[in-house]
Amino acid sequence: MKTRMLFTATLVVALVALTTAASIALFSAETTNPTNKFASGTLVLSNTVNSGTACLSTGGGSTDTNANGACDQLLNLTGKKPGQAGSATLKLQNVGSIAASALKLFSSACTDADAGTESYHGTGSPCGSVQLTIQQWTDNTFATPLTCIYGGGSASTCDWSDTAKTFGAYATAHTGVGNAQTIGSGVAAGASAYFTVSAQLPSTAGNPLQGRQATMDLTWHIDQ
Repeated sequence: MKTRMLFTATLVVALVALTTAASIALFSAETTNPTNKFASGTLVLSNTVNSGTACLSTGGGSTDTNANGACDQLLNLTGKKPGQAGSATLKLQNVGSIAASALKLFSSACTDADAGTESYHGTGSPCGSVQLTIQQWTDNTFATPLTCIYGGGSASTCDWSDTAKTFGAYATAHTGVGNAQTIGSGVAAGASAYFTVSAQLPSTAGNPLQGRQATMDLTWHIDQ
């Protein structure tokens, strides 16, 4: 009886040892592709008038509304007489990470009104008379002309020779993004484009244009 009990205990221990060895010896293999991501880039337009502060299309924050209508004025000309002009320089930069395949320009409607700085007013239409030129330059020195975007003159250099190139004419031709004027072949990420925007009251302007003003917006737009 004693011998049988010892044999039984020994058999149980052997079975436990066999089960443990079988669990440890299982084959396995494993690979991991970690931290998979898909991140979008950005398309953000910076607008700097003269030597002012850069104005971003995001308004400096969220891109949910990536259009900023509150950048600096290009032109605020008052008290001008026939033949006088004024201008401003503009630097546009794609500060996003995606190249823009198209740079476009369009305008709001031009509005005629009495000049708020004057006490006496004619009844003429400055929108139909005030000339507009938009000159593009090669770099930030604004010394070497690249293209005459709008105005009289040659393909590369704008002048006042075409009196039909007015505020009103531009606003009529390019009323929104759908019929905007395309400028160049786009703007690479981090690259800039340089312009001078100028206006002149023609030397032939008569008394009906005294004390009057023309107002229009210029909107610069980039697409991927």
